[in-house]
Amino acid sequence: MRLTTRGRKSGEPRTVTIWFVVADDRRVLVQHVARAPAHWYRNLAKEPACQVDFGEGPLEARARPIQDAAKIQDVLHRIRDKYWTARLIQWIGRSSNPVAAEIEIVAT
Repeated sequence: MRLTTRGRKSGEPRTVTIWFVVADDRRVLVQHVARAPAHWYRNLAKEPACQVDFGEGPLEARARPIQDAAKIQDVLHRIRDKYWTARLIQWIGRSSNPVAAEIEIVAT
């Protein structure tokens, strides 16, 4: 999925390709695991309005950082189940500080 956020300092659009899992027909879950939270996550924490693109064009969306540690672990588990590479990256110890967010599509 392509995720477009607004830069927290510049206000400019910033687009990344990111792993996701479907929560339901209007929501997806995303995560990042590294020493420091990704720029896209920090951008969403400041400005939750964003766009997602699954290949059919951008959709307006709104993000909510997940704060509960058990829920973050659930998202990590779901991502690892979907993407074997995520399991490998976490297995070799690259990760240390997981973050996750729920993104709800608000307009189609």
